[in-house]
Amino acid sequence: MKTGIKHLKSSVLIKTFLLRFIIFAAGWLVLIGGQQISDIVFVILFLVATTGISIYTVPPGQWIFRPLGVLRFVPYFLITALRGGWDVARRVFFRTVPIDPDFITIEHDPNPQKTLVLVLIISLLPGTASAGITEETIVVHVLDKKLPVAREIKELQYRINEMFAEDKP
Repeated sequence: MKTGIKHLKSSVLIKTFLLRFIIFAAGWLVLIGGQQISDIVFVILFLVATTGISIYTVPPGQWIFRPLGVLRFVPYFLITALRGGWDVARRVFFRTVPIDPDFITIEHDPNPQKTLVLVLIISLLPGTASAGITEETIVVHVLDKKLPVAREIKELQYRINEMFAEDKP
């Protein structure tokens, strides 16, 4: 499988650039809340730079998501983030919540993109933080070894796999 942008046709790169530029510009407009646009030249330069960097770092066709899988993942992600935040708050403000820290090792998918998403989201699970990655495993720090962290990470891996299209040979 060829990776990078050197093997891509210029028409694909132009279409990808325009699509990503529009997405980044729409995101920027949402973030400023539709307020008056000032320093438009700086904004356009910034959007061009971020779009170019995104194409260089994640070339077209490298991240293939299933739209339905992503839509199903969003509520799970939000609920997981809230549960993780609530767990940390409980442990900080209520001293009666048990803390029995440990490290567990989880096997990860050989696909580096799935592994990256997994590592970034593991820390949102209640009482967890990714502590290290090897070629085949992820070391996870847990605040309480009695929590069902391994089972929750397996569920997270399943949901991440549902977001990605099948790997091409």
